Amino acid sequence: MSIIAVTSAEPGAGKTGVAAAIARALAYRGRPTRLVRLADPAGRAAEDAAWFAALDFAPGSPAEALSEIPAPAAGETLVVECPASAVPAGAAVVAVSRAGKAGGPAPAGAVAVVVTAVPGLRGVRVVEGSPLQIEVGEDRTLAGFALDEALRWLHAEVLLPGDVPADTTSDYLVIAPIGSDAGQPYFRRFPSMTVVARFDRTDMHLAALRANPNALILTGGRHPSGYTLDAASASGVPVVLSRTDTENTVIALERVFEGTRFRGERKLDRMSDLLAGTPLLDALLGAPASATA
Repeated sequence: MSIIAVTSAEPGAGKTGVAAAIARALAYRGRPTRLVRLADPAGRAAEDAAWFAALDFAPGSPAEALSEIPAPAAGETLVVECPASAVPAGAAVVAVSRAGKAGGPAPAGAVAVVVTAVPGLRGVRVVEGSPLQIEVGEDRTLAGFALDEALRWLHAEVLLPGDVPADTTSDYLVIAPIGSDAGQPYFRRFPSMTVVARFDRTDMHLAALRANPNALILTGGRHPSGYTLDAASASGVPVVLSRTDTENTVIALERVFEGTRFRGERKLDRMSDLLAGTPLLDALLGAPASATA
């Protein structure tokens, strides 16, 4: 039996991303791996479990949050995301905390501590010791938001649902510029973005759509030109209409980065790349037998 528990004393610290990255690294080393999400009243356990179940490198991962850990198959590793109060006995523990928040001490016997969103740090920093400490800097991709998360902050009407997968995340919230000539070069500076523009700025809408945004948020509460909707429909870009003006729409969206979920291929790739350059996986695989029995 082999269990790795990824835990945190507070929601939003990043344990979903750390758990998924560990599971993918194990699977890529040829180890049969499943991700398990234990129920957590303070978190988003149901959403996390549904996402885990869709990951092709961890087949058989439960699609629902569980109240107890299932029995692993012979030779299988279970990577369990759980609250600090539900760490399974005998597991190799990775404690995750967010920089600047009082997460409490790491559980006794923890193999590693991962600290996320460290201000002023680019990439990762490893502090050797017992437990091993890995610090992950503030990262735009890890903080990216999906359109449904933006819609939670807006009283918005969906004009076109688009073809963009629901878990596609944007690193940037980009406000359309005033001058039309600068539109397309300006938008192309941002590799993964959601664009905000007034409903009547058709020139900006078309320039933004040519730069392949993840979504277009129109402001002012009035429907745009048919040219905008035709172009967006042809490119599969979602279009939503905010009831307020651009300034108030952006003010409402300023909080979207604070409560984003970890999901989507871009975030998983980024977290995996960051942790791959650290001794985390080797520390877990080298944990004493009593910790992984």
